[in-house]
Parts: sequence; C-alpha cells; structure tokens
Amino acid sequence: MIKKYKNHLILHFTILIWGFTGIIGKILGLSGLSTSEVVFWRMLIAWITLLLYLLIKKQSIIVSKKTLLKLLGNGVLIAFHWYCFFEAIALSNVSIALVFMSTTAFFTSFAEWVVYRKGIDYKELFTGVLVIIGVSIIVNDLNFENHPDYLKAIFLALISAFLAAFFSVINSVLVKDNDSAIISFYELMGGFWVISILFYLNGDIVLEQLSLNTLQFFWLMVLGIICTSFAFLLGVYVMKFIKPYTVNLSVNLEPIYAILFALLIFKNSEVMSLNFYLGSMIVVGSILLNALFKKTKKPQKVA
Repeated sequence: MIKKYKNHLILHFTILIWGFTGIIGKILGLSGLSTSEVVFWRMLIAWITLLLYLLIKKQSIIVSKKTLLKLLGNGVLIAFHWYCFFEAIALSNVSIALVFMSTTAFFTSFAEWVVYRKGIDYKELFTGVLVIIGVSIIVNDLNFENHPDYLKAIFLALISAFLAAFFSVINSVLVKDNDSAIISFYELMGGFWVISILFYLNGDIVLEQLSLNTLQFFWLMVLGIICTSFAFLLGVYVMKFIKPYTVNLSVNLEPIYAILFALLIFKNSEVMSLNFYLGSMIVVGSILLNALFKKTKKPQKVA
C-alpha cells in the first residue's frame, strides 16, 4: 500500500514543508529578525545550497543572455513576493496571511491572460467571484480598531499572491526549455542580489550588524535548505510520476495545513472568529473548484 502511494506521500510531505514556511517566518520574527533579514538569509542560503547541488551534479549553468535576463527578473518578483508574505505574517498572524495568499489562484487567471494572451474563462470568473465573497466576509469580520496593522497585512498578502501568480506562470513558460534547478539557481541569485542592494541602500540591512544567535541560525537553515531547496527538488521529482492536475489540486491544500500548524504552535494568537473560517472555507473551496475546472482544460500556447 505504501509503495503504491509513495509518490503521493512524497507530494503531501512536500506540501507540509511548504506550509511550515509561514510558521518559521513567524518564529524568526518573534526572535528579533526583521522581514528584510529573513528574506536576505533565506535567499542566500537557498542560492548557495542550489549552487552546491549543481556543482556536485557537475551540471552546466550556461544559459543564453536573453534567458538569463528573464530568470534574473523573475527572481526579483520571487524576492518581493517573499518579503510581502513574511511582512504580512509579522503584521498579523499566519492564518490571515495564508488565507489572503490563497488568492494566488484568482490572480493566476489574470497572469495567464497577460502571458498567454488567452480569452476570458467564465468558470474562472465564477470562482473569482467566490474568492471575493470569501475575502469580503473575512475582512468585514476582522477587528481593525484593535489591530490596525491587519489592513496593511492584508494588502501585503494580496501583493504577495499577485506576484506569486506572475512568477509561477512565467516559470511555466521557462521550464519548457530550461532545467528546473538552473531556473531556480538564477532566480534566487537575481532576487538575492537585487533585494540585498535595495535593503542595504534603504538601511534595512546593515552589514556590520548582521549576526545570528543559535536559534535563528537553526530556523534559517531549515527555511533555506529544507523549505526552499530541498522542497523544490522533491516537488520536481514527484512531477515525473504524478499528473499535473493532481499536483496542482494538492498544492491548494497548503493554506489548510499551515493554518492547522499555526493553531497547534501559536494557539490563542491564531484563533479567529467563526466568520473568518467560513470565509476561509469559501476562498479555499473556490480554489479547489477552479482546479477541478482546469482538469480537462487544454494547455495554452504561448503567443
């Protein structure tokens, strides 16, 4: 039985790792690291890890100049996606950030329209309306008077979802002609150097003050190696054996796993109202419905 479903177990183990990313971000924030420092260290560790992986495999990293620019540019989108995501968690909690990050599927329809130049899909429009309804229920029930930072956190989480939609769609084009490890290597490199320069110029990162205690070092290594590089390699591995539809449908369960993790670890600070969970169910349900609609959908051609 286990052997039969081995790859499905690996897939859900990978999704559990991704779901734990927000938890680690919250732990690091509580430990005293700023969002800028978390993103800086995560991208540096993941980039170096992938570089070592490619060196061990003795794999060539040469790509065309045009492809290099695309990869570096997409890496910048990923870096800002992570920054907005971790900052949203810092300003609110894991549950709020993850629910609004779930709107990535909604934004993906728009990103596909831009990248693939496809027409309007009324099924996706319907699920988009459901997402808006779910989000409206959540927003209407949050206590902004006692938690004024929640509004900024929601805005950042939505930006993070928007950026995630675009870099994912762009990667779906790039992966057709490039190795996945090479893509991630250059994207992490591009994102790391751009945000490092920006963080340094605006004072978010001070080189002389970059220091880590044992706890911070441990969780950053887990975040950079296990939750980023290792999880990426596992995700690529299972895609060789499991249909894309099954993978995409399963990945949509990440917010649920993450919220359950948050409730177990942070307890009362993550407990929300009944309306919050009702809205969350509508949002996640609409995403699963959207995945079902795409089950028989033919792949789009790039214009």
